[in-house]
Amino acid sequence: MRIRPIAFDSFSTRSMATLVETDIRIFIDPSISIAPVRYGLPPTEEEIAELDKKINEIIEIGERSDLFIITHYHWDHCPHPASDHIKVLIGKRILAKDFNDTNKSQYLRGKDVLSVLKEVEFSDGKSYEIGNTYIEFSNGVWHGEEKSKLGKVLMVYIEYGKDSMIFASDIQGILSNKTKDFIIRKNPKVLIMSGPPIYHYLWKRKLEETNINNLIDVVRNTEIEKIIFDHHIARSKDYLNYIEKLNRDIKNIFMSAADFLGIRNRLLEANRDTLYSLF
Repeated sequence: MRIRPIAFDSFSTRSMATLVETDIRIFIDPSISIAPVRYGLPPTEEEIAELDKKINEIIEIGERSDLFIITHYHWDHCPHPASDHIKVLIGKRILAKDFNDTNKSQYLRGKDVLSVLKEVEFSDGKSYEIGNTYIEFSNGVWHGEEKSKLGKVLMVYIEYGKDSMIFASDIQGILSNKTKDFIIRKNPKVLIMSGPPIYHYLWKRKLEETNINNLIDVVRNTEIEKIIFDHHIARSKDYLNYIEKLNRDIKNIFMSAADFLGIRNRLLEANRDTLYSLF
């Protein structure tokens, strides 16, 4: 199994687009977006250029992918119906979140996406064997804390030979037992997950305590070798310090997607104000 992060907040703009290569090519959440305003500022030229570059890369990779997975209907994870990159999904097999089991916003977005793609397979709680690749989906879990107004997302477990991974987009840390139990039960070698939005004024101390305690439980009760801890949390200037603290206090297996790839952490959105001050 080869895991290739295509675009993540740690080195690009808002995205968790990931290519997984087994005996098939699986493209998970093949989309990307950009924060229209941060620190009261619009995107920098560097962010816009990065967005355009990654859209082209998503199209190129999508054309050569066998299977697409859409974990939920936010535009940094699912292509907008009017986007250029949605076209590469047309006519391909798509396993996706059931938009009837989420909030109204995702329901309406899902209907719009379906009007373009014509057909997707709702995969909540289902499993598939495709060639020698095993794929299993969780049921819907909350986008963040319990009863989140942002709705629900899917987690996906992929196994190929002795390799395995879980992709857990937008869970915003491990904030529910349902999320934690799925990860522990599947015991992947690699976990890719969205960390908490610590930059956001609504992030609560109580949620942080829950997240840390659940991360400790997961690490203690699995044999996970690497945790890619990225996305929402990478929008904070304190992101890399947070990763260092997890490695020091829990276990030295946490990293950004950039670290996983062996490239530089750029944190374009987190440093938007700094980038503006340079010009």
